[in-house]
Amino acid sequence: MNTLEKEYCNLLEYQKFDETSIGEEIIKTNIDQISNSTFLKGCALSVFDVYRKKHVYESEYYKELFKETNSEYSEVKVHPDDYEALCKNGIATFKHLFSHNKNAKYNKLIREYRALARGKYQRVIEQITILAFDKVGNIWLCLSIVDIAPNQAPPYIVNSKIVNFKTGLVFSPLDEFYNKDTILSSRELDILKLISAGQLSNEISDKLHFSVNTVNIHRQSIFKKINVDTSIEAIRYAENLGLLDSPL
Repeated sequence: MNTLEKEYCNLLEYQKFDETSIGEEIIKTNIDQISNSTFLKGCALSVFDVYRKKHVYESEYYKELFKETNSEYSEVKVHPDDYEALCKNGIATFKHLFSHNKNAKYNKLIREYRALARGKYQRVIEQITILAFDKVGNIWLCLSIVDIAPNQAPPYIVNSKIVNFKTGLVFSPLDEFYNKDTILSSRELDILKLISAGQLSNEISDKLHFSVNTVNIHRQSIFKKINVDTSIEAIRYAENLGLLDSPL
């Protein structure tokens, strides 16, 4: 297991589940709703259980695309050249969702990559949404819908974006995490570090030598850029990305 795989597995352990609210009967209820949905009929579907760290459902079309053995569940084989980027994508997505847990139900991850489908590597489009949370709000079941991409021509790169279907915000989790130094300006980072230290706008104004109004404008800019509503959420988000590690 390489470093990225270890980091991904560690993230799956991040949440502390309420085991009384994630039983097999609830899984079955969700799967029955999916398998009986007219809208989803004929789609390549799978359900991933974050607590159990395994797939708990695959539609017949999903198996047709990806299953190569007699095992209970398929193992999607990602193209070796796309594997690292896809791991980074998964890590960045989980970090974002864990940092914005209250908004997680409104997010859809859309990503394109190459996978072994029907015996050959093909570009696929995967859409992932959260199907169920446990009683305390942890992300539990994730629904994946996969299609063969209509465009199979190069360049062969991994594309990904998160769409918030409540706000309309669209952004790349890869850019957010791996280009994290460019998310906020140096001035915004300074202000966020002071906020995390418990300083109020007037105190930040005195320390950085500009008006309280300017501090508040920067504060609102921070909230907008990282899609949060409060200072506590902004601090949690920045801490998870390591943005507050360096001294002011």
